[in-house]
Amino acid sequence: MINLLLNILASALFSYYFIEMGRFPLKWKLNFKPFNCLVCLPAWVALALYMLPIEATEIIIVMFASAILAVLFKTLMNKAYESGSH
Repeated sequence: MINLLLNILASALFSYYFIEMGRFPLKWKLNFKPFNCLVCLPAWVALALYMLPIEATEIIIVMFASAILAVLFKTLMNKAYESGSH
């Protein structure tokens, strides 16, 4: 059961980074479904991860969660700095 939840998390993190942060569908001329669809792509990624060993899912979670959290942390720190300097 935990593997399924990790699979869902990994596919969501990968897809968000791939579409929203990296903008790879535009850069790679893949601007069509499922590559540009934040609803479609996680489903296909989850299916692929389901077929792979759990280590692949864990690697994706670590890589993309850290990238997304770094951007969120930077934004939070910038907002805190801006609100403190006024």
